[in-house]
Amino acid sequence: MKKVYFIVICLLCQVVAMAQLNTERILTIGQNALYFEDYVLSIQYFNQVIKIKPYLAEPYLDRAIAKIQLGDYQGADEDCTKAIEINPFLPQAYYARGFARRRMTFYDEAIADFTKALEFSPNSLYLLMNRMDALDLKKDYKGAMTDLDTYLKLSPKTYNLLYEKGRLQLELKDTVAAESSFNLYIQKDSINPMAWSARAILRMQRNDKNGALSDYSQAIKRNSTYAGDYINRGIINVEKKNYKQALLDYNMAVKLDKNSALIYYNRGLLRASLGDYNNALTDLTTVLKLDTTMTEALLQKALVESELKDYRAAIKDFKKIITKYQYFVPAYFGVAQAEAAMGNQKAAFQYQQMATNIEKNKDYITRKNRETIKAENKLALNNQKSTTSKKTEMFNRFAAQNIDDTDNDTESKYSNDATRGAVQDKYTDIINEKNFVLTYYAKSDEIRHTNVYYPTVEGYNKLKKLSSVLKLTNNELPLTPELINNHFEAINEISAKLDKDNQNADIYFNRSLEFAMVQDFSSAIEDLNKAITLRPDFMLAYFCRANIRYKLVDYNKNSADAGNKTIDDKTKNKKMAPESKSIFDVGLIMGDYEKVNKLNPDFSFAYYNKANILCTQKDFQTAISNYTKAIQLDADFAEAYYNRGLTYLFIGENEKGLADLSKAGELGIYKSYNLIQRFKK
Repeated sequence: MKKVYFIVICLLCQVVAMAQLNTERILTIGQNALYFEDYVLSIQYFNQVIKIKPYLAEPYLDRAIAKIQLGDYQGADEDCTKAIEINPFLPQAYYARGFARRRMTFYDEAIADFTKALEFSPNSLYLLMNRMDALDLKKDYKGAMTDLDTYLKLSPKTYNLLYEKGRLQLELKDTVAAESSFNLYIQKDSINPMAWSARAILRMQRNDKNGALSDYSQAIKRNSTYAGDYINRGIINVEKKNYKQALLDYNMAVKLDKNSALIYYNRGLLRASLGDYNNALTDLTTVLKLDTTMTEALLQKALVESELKDYRAAIKDFKKIITKYQYFVPAYFGVAQAEAAMGNQKAAFQYQQMATNIEKNKDYITRKNRETIKAENKLALNNQKSTTSKKTEMFNRFAAQNIDDTDNDTESKYSNDATRGAVQDKYTDIINEKNFVLTYYAKSDEIRHTNVYYPTVEGYNKLKKLSSVLKLTNNELPLTPELINNHFEAINEISAKLDKDNQNADIYFNRSLEFAMVQDFSSAIEDLNKAITLRPDFMLAYFCRANIRYKLVDYNKNSADAGNKTIDDKTKNKKMAPESKSIFDVGLIMGDYEKVNKLNPDFSFAYYNKANILCTQKDFQTAISNYTKAIQLDADFAEAYYNRGLTYLFIGENEKGLADLSKAGELGIYKSYNLIQRFKK
């Protein structure tokens, strides 16, 4: 019996030793999942590492980042604190905790964390941006201005910060300085609608209606997506009696923001004044659904109901107003008129008398804080968020790395320099449509016309050799906890099959897909290698191997770039090895895609994926050639048109690029139209 116990103990020790040896790999797989936004899955991997090696800071930090993306800020705070306890010299942990605390409105604590992180990386634009935002939210506008000025010194071409500067100056009641900042913003970045919108608000506040109208028109001409620009221009057009244009402005504002009571209220007032009572009533009813406190809308609704001879509804609404404002005379007269119209002369007389008594005692009532309700147009005066402040809402996926992006994110996104330069800047700000992959889960998009049916894939599905139905998509779905567990169980079941039959290419292919689902790319590639060895003409395996290798290259490259932002001469040689490996890996990936097209020359997705990779290698002409081949095989390949259009724009062939974007828009990629307008300027 003792011998049995001894054997069991030895086996357990071996398992623990193997687990400890594998923690680095588990951590890497978790970071893969984190990078590809599979947050629930990544947390499961980090949990495993923490359980085996609770003294490591890195898995706590990585888990905190995943929790931030899932909105669990308290959990992220706790994980970052644990990481800091283990390693107090980890600036990324202070950064992540500061972000979480800012989102929980613990501004003082967040500012302290960002300040601590800045001690390690004083030139980090991300840290400055986040601390500036926290100071702003705390209403420490002077402190925020100090950080903003520092940011502009480090990155003078970040012109959208001029909007933030003007906004802060308005908060500090310095309208002259604010106007100067907005003027400079327009001068530096005239194609950005926000620049014109910011100055328009200032002009509205100064009652310069003509100047404001001009600025709002310029913002709208530049495809503003801020509903407030259309609301405010609509109000000015109403004052100028341009009612048709005002109505068009309000209609566009509704399209941009269907949940704004302000828009429906202004449009309801305009429609009522034009005698369009039915539509006015619809708008005012919508206002009160969105905001039950808008008594002005309730008053207008009651008046419109009276015009439509719906006297009972009008009386009900007038009485609601009287309950809230007992001295509001127009409501009493409204009830009196409605009752009289219904033939209830006694009730009408009573309410008329009450109104008369209030009028007689108005001096006394005034002293008792007489109430009034003004039903007039309402301006949209809230400042919209600039691209800079929006960035603080999106936690950087490389927060676990040592980011200092003084070189990357500083150029204006809408520079008004030469056309090619402007397009180039914009291209870096636009993300190509992603590679197509084979997977079990895909987001459906009925708008796009790209044909994702391919006979070889469908034929293989009919053989039922896989755990589920294989799909072609460039829009993968993250896994739920239940699905994650299912895939881990599937891996165990398939592994048991391989123990009995290790010469079956389909079984290796099946397990490789399962490994890919749980982001274990190294294991997936190993299985694909075996499947291809057993079946050298296995086209689907070549395609999957290329895709998974590219995911690994993408992850490793971005991780390496993030970790080498402050590289010095001593470490340059060390960086060369990963770069050489990346070039080698890209060669392997391209070889797999070429093998796919040799086996299946009509498989458009391999040409498309090749083109995407060639773009990252800056081989744009060959990329265009591959996009063109994909389009020849599928005339409705929306993503290929879109990416080819961006590539043409990047190299300065604007006419071809705009034509491709137009076709992509026609085929369902509607963001193309916004780009077309920008690039035409």
